[in-house]
Amino acid sequence: MKRLKIYLIEDDSTLRTVLSRELGALGFEVVAFPTAEGVLDAVRAAAPDALLVDLRLPGKSGLELLRELLAQDPMTQVVMLTGHGAVPDAVESMRVGAHDFLTKPARLDVLEQVLRRAAEKRALALENRRLRRVIDGQGPTPELIGDSAPMNELRRVIERVAKSDVSLIVQGESGTGKEVVARNVHARGERAAAPFVVVNCGAIPASLFESELFGHERGAFTGAERKRMGLFEAADGGTLFLDEVGELPRTVQPALLRALQFGELRPVGAESVRRVDVRVIAATNRDLREQVRAGDFREDLYYRIAALEISVPPLRARRGDIRALAVHYLARSGHVVAIDDAAFDLLERFDWPGNVRELENTLERLCLLVEGGRIDAKSVEKQLERPVEHAGPLPTLDLHVLERIAVIEALAAFKGDKREAAKALGVSLKTLYNQIDRHGLRPRPAVDGGAPPTA
Repeated sequence: MKRLKIYLIEDDSTLRTVLSRELGALGFEVVAFPTAEGVLDAVRAAAPDALLVDLRLPGKSGLELLRELLAQDPMTQVVMLTGHGAVPDAVESMRVGAHDFLTKPARLDVLEQVLRRAAEKRALALENRRLRRVIDGQGPTPELIGDSAPMNELRRVIERVAKSDVSLIVQGESGTGKEVVARNVHARGERAAAPFVVVNCGAIPASLFESELFGHERGAFTGAERKRMGLFEAADGGTLFLDEVGELPRTVQPALLRALQFGELRPVGAESVRRVDVRVIAATNRDLREQVRAGDFREDLYYRIAALEISVPPLRARRGDIRALAVHYLARSGHVVAIDDAAFDLLERFDWPGNVRELENTLERLCLLVEGGRIDAKSVEKQLERPVEHAGPLPTLDLHVLERIAVIEALAAFKGDKREAAKALGVSLKTLYNQIDRHGLRPRPAVDGGAPPTA
Protein backbone atom coordinates (compact mmCIF):
# COMPACT_ATOMS: atom_id res chain seq x y z
CA MET A 1 0.00 0.00 0.00
CA LYS A 2 1.27 3.48 -0.82
CA ARG A 3 2.92 5.35 2.07
CA LEU A 4 1.44 8.72 3.00
CA LYS A 5 3.70 11.57 1.90
CA ILE A 6 4.38 14.28 4.49
CA TYR A 7 6.25 17.53 3.91
CA LEU A 8 7.99 18.62 7.13
CA ILE A 9 9.04 22.28 7.39
CA GLU A 10 11.16 22.78 10.54
CA ASP A 11 14.21 25.04 10.97
CA ASP A 12 15.59 23.21 14.03
CA SER A 13 17.97 20.67 12.44
CA THR A 14 17.90 18.28 15.41
CA LEU A 15 14.10 18.21 15.64
CA ARG A 16 13.85 17.96 11.84
CA THR A 17 16.13 14.91 11.82
CA VAL A 18 14.31 13.23 14.74
CA LEU A 19 10.84 13.82 13.30
CA SER A 20 11.91 12.62 9.85
CA ARG A 21 13.30 9.41 11.34
CA GLU A 22 10.39 8.70 13.67
CA LEU A 23 7.67 9.49 11.13
CA GLY A 24 9.50 7.35 8.60
CA ALA A 25 9.49 4.48 11.10
CA LEU A 26 5.71 4.95 11.46
CA GLY A 27 5.27 4.36 7.73
CA PHE A 28 5.26 7.92 6.38
CA GLU A 29 7.33 9.13 3.44
CA VAL A 30 8.89 12.34 4.77
CA VAL A 31 10.36 15.19 2.70
CA ALA A 32 11.99 17.79 4.98
CA PHE A 33 12.59 21.50 4.40
CA PRO A 34 14.58 23.83 6.74
CA THR A 35 12.59 26.93 5.66
CA ALA A 36 9.51 27.85 3.62
CA GLU A 37 11.74 28.43 0.60
CA GLY A 38 10.75 26.12 -2.27
CA VAL A 39 7.78 24.53 -0.47
CA LEU A 40 5.11 26.07 -2.72
CA ASP A 41 6.89 24.85 -5.85
CA ALA A 42 7.34 21.39 -4.35
CA VAL A 43 3.63 21.15 -3.46
CA ARG A 44 2.67 22.35 -6.92
CA ALA A 45 4.88 19.70 -8.53
CA ALA A 46 3.85 16.80 -6.26
CA ALA A 47 1.22 17.50 -3.63
CA PRO A 48 1.75 15.64 -0.33
CA ASP A 49 -0.99 14.05 1.75
CA ALA A 50 -0.31 16.59 4.52
CA LEU A 51 2.24 19.17 5.67
CA LEU A 52 3.72 19.58 9.14
CA VAL A 53 4.83 23.22 9.47
CA ASP A 54 6.65 25.00 12.27
CA LEU A 55 4.91 28.28 13.05
CA ARG A 56 8.16 30.18 13.69
CA LEU A 57 10.47 29.95 10.67
CA PRO A 58 13.33 32.19 9.53
CA GLY A 59 12.26 34.46 6.69
CA LYS A 60 8.72 33.62 5.68
CA SER A 61 6.73 32.52 8.73
CA GLY A 62 4.69 29.35 8.97
CA LEU A 63 1.49 31.42 9.05
CA GLU A 64 2.47 33.19 5.81
CA LEU A 65 3.28 29.85 4.20
CA LEU A 66 -0.08 28.47 5.35
CA ARG A 67 -1.92 31.36 3.67
CA GLU A 68 -0.01 30.84 0.42
CA LEU A 69 -0.58 27.07 0.44
CA LEU A 70 -4.33 27.43 0.92
CA ALA A 71 -4.50 30.16 -1.73
CA GLN A 72 -2.80 27.76 -4.14
CA ASP A 73 -5.08 24.83 -3.24
CA PRO A 74 -7.75 25.08 -0.50
CA MET A 75 -7.67 21.28 -0.11
CA THR A 76 -4.08 21.31 1.19
CA GLN A 77 -3.96 19.95 4.76
CA VAL A 78 -1.51 21.70 7.08
CA VAL A 79 -0.72 20.79 10.70
CA MET A 80 1.07 23.57 12.61
CA LEU A 81 3.78 22.99 15.23
CA THR A 82 4.06 25.71 17.89
CA GLY A 83 5.95 26.54 21.04
CA HIS A 84 4.12 27.08 24.34
CA GLY A 85 4.21 30.84 23.95
CA ALA A 86 2.74 30.89 20.46
CA VAL A 87 -0.76 29.54 21.16
CA PRO A 88 -2.51 32.78 20.02
CA ASP A 89 -0.70 32.49 16.68
CA ALA A 90 -1.70 28.82 16.49
CA VAL A 91 -5.33 29.78 17.05
CA GLU A 92 -4.96 32.32 14.23
CA SER A 93 -3.62 29.55 11.98
CA MET A 94 -6.78 27.53 12.66
CA ARG A 95 -8.86 30.56 11.70
CA VAL A 96 -6.91 30.84 8.45
CA GLY A 97 -7.56 27.17 7.64
CA ALA A 98 -4.98 24.88 9.24
CA HIS A 99 -6.18 21.32 9.84
CA ASP A 100 -4.85 21.32 13.44
CA PHE A 101 -2.00 22.55 15.63
CA LEU A 102 0.22 20.74 18.11
CA THR A 103 2.43 22.17 20.85
CA LYS A 104 6.07 21.11 20.98
CA PRO A 105 7.14 18.60 22.05
CA ALA A 106 4.27 16.61 20.50
CA ARG A 107 3.75 12.95 21.41
CA LEU A 108 4.46 10.72 18.44
CA ASP A 109 1.22 8.75 18.74
CA VAL A 110 -0.79 11.98 18.77
CA LEU A 111 1.22 13.37 15.84
CA GLU A 112 0.62 10.18 13.86
CA GLN A 113 -3.14 10.30 14.46
CA VAL A 114 -3.39 13.97 13.51
CA LEU A 115 -1.38 13.51 10.30
CA ARG A 116 -3.40 10.45 9.26
CA ARG A 117 -6.66 12.32 9.88
CA ALA A 118 -5.36 15.24 7.83
CA ALA A 119 -4.42 12.90 4.98
CA GLU A 120 -7.82 11.21 5.13
CA LYS A 121 -9.54 14.60 5.06
CA ARG A 122 -7.60 15.55 1.93
CA ALA A 123 -8.41 12.19 0.30
CA LEU A 124 -12.12 12.68 0.98
CA ALA A 125 -11.96 16.26 -0.32
CA LEU A 126 -10.29 15.09 -3.54
CA GLU A 127 -12.87 12.33 -3.95
CA ASN A 128 -15.68 14.85 -3.45
CA ARG A 129 -14.04 17.12 -6.01
CA ARG A 130 -13.87 14.22 -8.48
CA LEU A 131 -17.52 13.36 -7.97
CA ARG A 132 -18.58 17.01 -8.23
CA ARG A 133 -16.80 17.22 -11.56
CA VAL A 134 -18.71 14.14 -12.66
CA ILE A 135 -22.05 15.40 -11.38
CA ASP A 136 -21.89 19.18 -11.45
CA GLY A 137 -20.78 21.70 -14.02
CA GLN A 138 -23.19 20.28 -16.57
CA GLY A 139 -24.78 23.69 -17.10
CA PRO A 140 -28.17 24.12 -18.70
CA THR A 141 -29.73 21.21 -20.56
CA PRO A 142 -28.35 21.27 -24.11
CA GLU A 143 -30.90 22.29 -26.69
CA LEU A 144 -32.10 20.10 -29.55
CA ILE A 145 -31.54 22.31 -32.60
CA GLY A 146 -33.86 22.20 -35.60
CA ASP A 147 -37.52 22.26 -36.59
CA SER A 148 -37.59 19.43 -39.12
CA ALA A 149 -40.31 16.79 -38.86
CA PRO A 150 -37.87 14.14 -37.48
CA MET A 151 -36.66 16.53 -34.77
CA ASN A 152 -40.16 17.53 -33.75
CA GLU A 153 -41.10 13.85 -33.51
CA LEU A 154 -37.97 13.21 -31.42
CA ARG A 155 -39.05 15.95 -29.00
CA ARG A 156 -42.47 14.34 -28.65
CA VAL A 157 -40.90 10.94 -27.91
CA ILE A 158 -38.58 12.50 -25.32
CA GLU A 159 -41.53 14.08 -23.53
CA ARG A 160 -43.30 10.71 -23.39
CA VAL A 161 -40.40 8.58 -22.16
CA ALA A 162 -39.30 11.23 -19.65
CA LYS A 163 -42.50 10.57 -17.68
CA SER A 164 -41.41 6.97 -17.15
CA ASP A 165 -38.68 5.81 -14.78
CA VAL A 166 -37.68 2.55 -16.47
CA SER A 167 -34.38 1.99 -18.23
CA LEU A 168 -33.99 3.44 -21.70
CA ILE A 169 -31.68 2.87 -24.64
CA VAL A 170 -30.89 5.63 -27.13
CA GLN A 171 -29.81 4.29 -30.50
CA GLY A 172 -28.33 6.10 -33.45
CA GLU A 173 -25.28 6.55 -35.61
CA SER A 174 -22.13 8.14 -34.20
CA GLY A 175 -22.44 11.89 -33.89
CA THR A 176 -26.22 12.13 -33.97
CA GLY A 177 -26.61 13.52 -30.45
CA LYS A 178 -27.44 10.57 -28.22
CA GLU A 179 -26.06 12.13 -25.03
CA VAL A 180 -28.00 15.34 -25.69
CA VAL A 181 -31.16 13.26 -26.03
CA ALA A 182 -30.38 11.47 -22.75
CA ARG A 183 -29.82 14.78 -20.95
CA ASN A 184 -33.14 16.08 -22.24
CA VAL A 185 -34.92 12.94 -21.01
CA HIS A 186 -33.33 13.40 -17.59
CA ALA A 187 -34.18 17.11 -17.44
CA ARG A 188 -37.86 16.49 -18.20
CA GLY A 189 -38.31 13.66 -15.71
CA GLU A 190 -38.87 13.49 -11.97
CA ARG A 191 -35.12 13.04 -11.37
CA ALA A 192 -34.21 16.36 -12.99
CA ALA A 193 -32.92 17.88 -9.73
CA ALA A 194 -30.71 14.82 -9.03
CA PRO A 195 -27.32 13.93 -10.59
CA PHE A 196 -26.82 13.03 -14.25
CA VAL A 197 -23.63 10.94 -14.29
CA VAL A 198 -21.89 9.94 -17.53
CA VAL A 199 -19.92 6.70 -17.90
CA ASN A 200 -17.87 6.48 -21.10
CA CYS A 201 -17.83 2.71 -21.46
CA GLY A 202 -15.30 2.85 -24.31
CA ALA A 203 -12.79 4.95 -22.37
CA ILE A 204 -12.40 2.88 -19.16
CA PRO A 205 -9.91 -0.02 -19.17
CA ALA A 206 -11.71 -3.34 -18.63
CA SER A 207 -9.56 -4.09 -15.56
CA LEU A 208 -10.77 -0.90 -13.84
CA PHE A 209 -14.37 -0.90 -15.01
CA GLU A 210 -15.94 -2.60 -12.01
CA SER A 211 -14.10 -0.31 -9.60
CA GLU A 212 -15.06 2.80 -11.60
CA LEU A 213 -18.71 1.77 -11.81
CA PHE A 214 -19.26 0.31 -8.32
CA GLY A 215 -16.38 1.74 -6.27
CA HIS A 216 -13.92 -0.12 -4.07
CA GLU A 217 -12.79 -0.53 -0.49
CA ARG A 218 -9.36 0.49 0.71
CA GLY A 219 -6.86 -2.28 0.02
CA ALA A 220 -9.20 -4.15 -2.33
CA PHE A 221 -6.41 -4.43 -4.91
CA THR A 222 -2.93 -3.08 -5.59
CA GLY A 223 -3.16 0.69 -5.81
CA ALA A 224 -6.46 0.97 -3.90
CA GLU A 225 -4.99 3.31 -1.31
CA ARG A 226 -8.33 4.56 -0.03
CA LYS A 227 -12.03 3.85 -0.23
CA ARG A 228 -13.64 5.21 -3.40
CA MET A 229 -17.25 5.76 -4.35
CA GLY A 230 -18.27 4.44 -7.76
CA LEU A 231 -20.17 6.34 -10.43
CA PHE A 232 -23.26 4.17 -9.91
CA GLU A 233 -23.51 5.27 -6.29
CA ALA A 234 -22.68 8.88 -7.26
CA ALA A 235 -25.80 8.83 -9.45
CA ASP A 236 -28.04 7.65 -6.57
CA GLY A 237 -31.43 9.31 -6.94
CA GLY A 238 -30.63 10.45 -10.47
CA THR A 239 -29.64 9.12 -13.86
CA LEU A 240 -26.63 7.03 -14.93
CA PHE A 241 -25.81 7.46 -18.62
CA LEU A 242 -23.88 4.53 -20.10
CA ASP A 243 -22.37 5.94 -23.29
CA GLU A 244 -21.22 3.39 -25.87
CA VAL A 245 -22.78 0.60 -23.79
CA GLY A 246 -21.81 -1.94 -26.47
CA GLU A 247 -18.23 -1.58 -25.15
CA LEU A 248 -19.27 -2.77 -21.68
CA PRO A 249 -16.94 -5.64 -20.63
CA ARG A 250 -18.70 -8.97 -20.41
CA THR A 251 -17.24 -9.54 -16.93
CA VAL A 252 -19.02 -6.46 -15.54
CA GLN A 253 -22.40 -7.19 -17.09
CA PRO A 254 -23.70 -9.58 -14.34
CA ALA A 255 -23.05 -6.98 -11.62
CA LEU A 256 -24.73 -4.27 -13.68
CA LEU A 257 -27.72 -6.55 -14.24
CA ARG A 258 -28.10 -7.12 -10.50
CA ALA A 259 -27.85 -3.39 -9.81
CA LEU A 260 -30.64 -2.78 -12.32
CA GLN A 261 -32.83 -5.66 -11.14
CA PHE A 262 -32.54 -5.22 -7.38
CA GLY A 263 -31.01 -1.77 -6.91
CA GLU A 264 -27.99 -3.41 -5.24
CA LEU A 265 -24.27 -3.06 -5.85
CA ARG A 266 -21.19 -4.42 -4.14
CA PRO A 267 -18.01 -2.29 -4.27
CA VAL A 268 -14.84 -4.23 -5.05
CA GLY A 269 -13.54 -5.71 -1.81
CA ALA A 270 -16.72 -4.95 0.18
CA GLU A 271 -18.42 -7.59 2.31
CA SER A 272 -21.94 -6.16 2.04
CA VAL A 273 -24.12 -4.74 -0.70
CA ARG A 274 -25.44 -1.19 -0.93
CA ARG A 275 -28.80 -0.11 -2.24
CA VAL A 276 -29.09 2.58 -4.88
CA ASP A 277 -31.97 4.19 -6.76
CA VAL A 278 -30.79 4.96 -10.29
CA ARG A 279 -32.42 5.26 -13.69
CA VAL A 280 -30.11 3.96 -16.40
CA ILE A 281 -30.07 5.47 -19.88
CA ALA A 282 -27.74 3.71 -22.30
CA ALA A 283 -26.58 4.77 -25.74
CA THR A 284 -25.07 2.81 -28.59
CA ASN A 285 -24.34 3.02 -32.29
CA ARG A 286 -24.01 -0.75 -32.44
CA ASP A 287 -26.59 -3.44 -33.10
CA LEU A 288 -26.90 -4.86 -29.58
CA ARG A 289 -29.18 -7.65 -30.80
CA GLU A 290 -26.35 -8.84 -33.02
CA GLN A 291 -23.96 -8.63 -30.07
CA VAL A 292 -26.40 -10.76 -28.06
CA ARG A 293 -26.47 -13.37 -30.83
CA ALA A 294 -22.66 -13.32 -30.96
CA GLY A 295 -22.45 -13.85 -27.20
CA ASP A 296 -20.77 -10.49 -26.53
CA PHE A 297 -23.72 -8.98 -24.67
CA ARG A 298 -26.00 -10.70 -22.17
CA GLU A 299 -29.54 -11.14 -23.45
CA ASP A 300 -31.12 -10.53 -20.03
CA LEU A 301 -29.11 -7.32 -19.62
CA TYR A 302 -30.16 -6.15 -23.08
CA TYR A 303 -33.84 -6.53 -22.24
CA ARG A 304 -33.30 -4.84 -18.89
CA ILE A 305 -31.72 -1.70 -20.38
CA ALA A 306 -33.91 -1.66 -23.51
CA ALA A 307 -37.29 -1.47 -21.77
CA LEU A 308 -37.81 1.75 -23.77
CA GLU A 309 -36.03 2.79 -26.95
CA ILE A 310 -35.39 6.06 -28.76
CA SER A 311 -33.91 6.26 -32.24
CA VAL A 312 -32.05 9.45 -33.07
CA PRO A 313 -32.33 10.40 -36.77
CA PRO A 314 -29.12 10.88 -38.78
CA LEU A 315 -28.40 14.35 -40.12
CA ARG A 316 -29.08 13.32 -43.72
CA ALA A 317 -32.67 12.58 -42.64
CA ARG A 318 -33.13 16.16 -41.44
CA ARG A 319 -31.21 18.33 -43.87
CA GLY A 320 -33.53 21.22 -43.12
CA ASP A 321 -31.83 21.59 -39.72
CA ILE A 322 -28.30 22.04 -41.12
CA ARG A 323 -28.51 25.82 -41.49
CA ALA A 324 -29.84 26.26 -37.95
CA LEU A 325 -27.15 23.93 -36.57
CA ALA A 326 -24.40 25.85 -38.39
CA VAL A 327 -25.62 29.23 -37.21
CA HIS A 328 -25.95 27.94 -33.65
CA TYR A 329 -22.45 26.46 -33.66
CA LEU A 330 -20.84 29.64 -34.99
CA ALA A 331 -22.66 31.76 -32.40
CA ARG A 332 -21.58 29.43 -29.61
CA SER A 333 -17.97 29.07 -30.73
CA GLY A 334 -17.30 32.80 -30.86
CA HIS A 335 -15.84 32.68 -34.38
CA VAL A 336 -16.66 35.91 -36.21
CA VAL A 337 -17.35 34.59 -39.71
CA ALA A 338 -20.18 34.71 -42.22
CA ILE A 339 -21.39 31.92 -44.50
CA ASP A 340 -22.52 32.51 -48.08
CA ASP A 341 -25.86 31.10 -49.22
CA ALA A 342 -24.04 28.99 -51.81
CA ALA A 343 -21.91 27.54 -49.00
CA PHE A 344 -25.06 26.70 -47.04
CA ASP A 345 -26.46 24.96 -50.12
CA LEU A 346 -23.38 22.72 -50.29
CA LEU A 347 -23.59 21.93 -46.59
CA GLU A 348 -27.26 20.97 -46.97
CA ARG A 349 -26.59 18.67 -49.94
CA PHE A 350 -23.77 16.74 -48.25
CA ASP A 351 -24.71 13.37 -46.68
CA TRP A 352 -22.72 13.89 -43.42
CA PRO A 353 -21.82 10.28 -42.59
CA GLY A 354 -20.40 11.55 -39.29
CA ASN A 355 -23.64 13.43 -38.61
CA VAL A 356 -23.79 16.55 -36.43
CA ARG A 357 -20.33 15.95 -35.01
CA GLU A 358 -18.85 15.92 -38.51
CA LEU A 359 -20.74 19.10 -39.39
CA GLU A 360 -19.38 20.83 -36.28
CA ASN A 361 -15.83 19.61 -36.96
CA THR A 362 -16.03 20.81 -40.56
CA LEU A 363 -17.21 24.24 -39.44
CA GLU A 364 -14.38 24.35 -36.91
CA ARG A 365 -11.83 23.65 -39.64
CA LEU A 366 -13.40 26.26 -41.89
CA CYS A 367 -13.30 28.87 -39.13
CA LEU A 368 -9.65 28.08 -38.37
CA LEU A 369 -8.44 28.08 -41.96
CA VAL A 370 -10.70 30.46 -43.89
CA GLU A 371 -9.34 33.89 -44.83
CA GLY A 372 -11.28 37.13 -44.89
CA GLY A 373 -13.87 36.16 -42.31
CA ARG A 374 -16.27 34.66 -44.88
CA ILE A 375 -16.95 31.01 -45.70
CA ASP A 376 -17.75 30.57 -49.38
CA ALA A 377 -18.79 27.58 -51.47
CA LYS A 378 -15.24 26.95 -52.67
CA SER A 379 -13.97 26.70 -49.07
CA VAL A 380 -16.76 24.28 -48.16
CA GLU A 381 -16.17 22.13 -51.21
CA LYS A 382 -12.48 21.91 -50.41
CA GLN A 383 -13.13 20.86 -46.80
CA LEU A 384 -15.72 18.24 -47.68
CA GLU A 385 -13.20 16.54 -49.96
CA ARG A 386 -10.31 16.96 -47.50
CA PRO A 387 -8.41 13.77 -46.52
CA VAL A 388 -7.00 13.17 -43.06
CA GLU A 389 -3.42 13.63 -44.29
CA HIS A 390 -2.50 17.31 -44.22
CA ALA A 391 -1.16 18.52 -47.56
CA GLY A 392 0.64 21.79 -48.07
CA PRO A 393 1.98 24.26 -45.51
CA LEU A 394 0.76 24.04 -41.94
CA PRO A 395 -1.81 26.72 -41.00
CA THR A 396 0.06 27.36 -37.75
CA LEU A 397 3.04 26.15 -35.74
CA ASP A 398 1.03 26.17 -32.49
CA LEU A 399 1.13 22.51 -31.38
CA HIS A 400 -2.08 22.87 -29.38
CA VAL A 401 -3.98 24.09 -32.46
CA LEU A 402 -2.38 21.44 -34.69
CA GLU A 403 -3.39 18.68 -32.27
CA ARG A 404 -6.96 20.01 -32.28
CA ILE A 405 -7.04 20.03 -36.09
CA ALA A 406 -5.65 16.47 -36.22
CA VAL A 407 -8.25 15.16 -33.77
CA ILE A 408 -11.09 16.92 -35.62
CA GLU A 409 -9.98 15.52 -38.98
CA ALA A 410 -9.47 11.99 -37.67
CA LEU A 411 -12.93 11.91 -36.09
CA ALA A 412 -14.48 13.27 -39.26
CA ALA A 413 -12.59 10.85 -41.52
CA PHE A 414 -13.71 7.83 -39.50
CA LYS A 415 -17.27 9.09 -38.98
CA GLY A 416 -16.88 9.48 -35.23
CA ASP A 417 -15.38 6.00 -34.69
CA LYS A 418 -12.97 6.78 -31.85
CA ARG A 419 -11.11 3.48 -32.01
CA GLU A 420 -10.24 3.94 -35.68
CA ALA A 421 -9.47 7.63 -35.15
CA ALA A 422 -7.10 6.74 -32.28
CA LYS A 423 -5.31 4.19 -34.50
CA ALA A 424 -4.91 6.77 -37.27
CA LEU A 425 -3.52 9.31 -34.80
CA GLY A 426 -1.18 6.75 -33.28
CA VAL A 427 -2.52 7.18 -29.74
CA SER A 428 -4.44 5.04 -27.28
CA LEU A 429 -8.22 5.29 -27.02
CA LYS A 430 -7.89 6.82 -23.55
CA THR A 431 -5.47 9.46 -24.89
CA LEU A 432 -7.93 10.34 -27.64
CA TYR A 433 -10.70 10.82 -25.08
CA ASN A 434 -8.38 13.10 -23.10
CA GLN A 435 -7.62 15.09 -26.26
CA ILE A 436 -11.33 15.39 -27.05
CA ASP A 437 -11.94 16.75 -23.56
CA ARG A 438 -8.90 19.04 -23.65
CA HIS A 439 -10.00 20.66 -26.90
CA GLY A 440 -13.66 20.92 -25.94
CA LEU A 441 -14.82 18.58 -28.71
CA ARG A 442 -17.39 16.83 -26.53
CA PRO A 443 -20.99 18.08 -26.39
CA ARG A 444 -21.07 21.03 -24.05
CA PRO A 445 -23.80 23.42 -22.96
CA ALA A 446 -23.57 26.94 -24.32
CA VAL A 447 -24.02 30.18 -22.45
CA ASP A 448 -26.79 31.13 -24.81
CA GLY A 449 -28.96 28.18 -23.85
CA GLY A 450 -27.63 24.94 -25.21
CA ALA A 451 -25.55 22.99 -27.65
CA PRO A 452 -26.46 21.15 -30.80
CA PRO A 453 -26.72 17.39 -30.48
CA THR A 454 -23.17 16.18 -30.98
CA ALA A 455 -22.98 13.25 -28.59
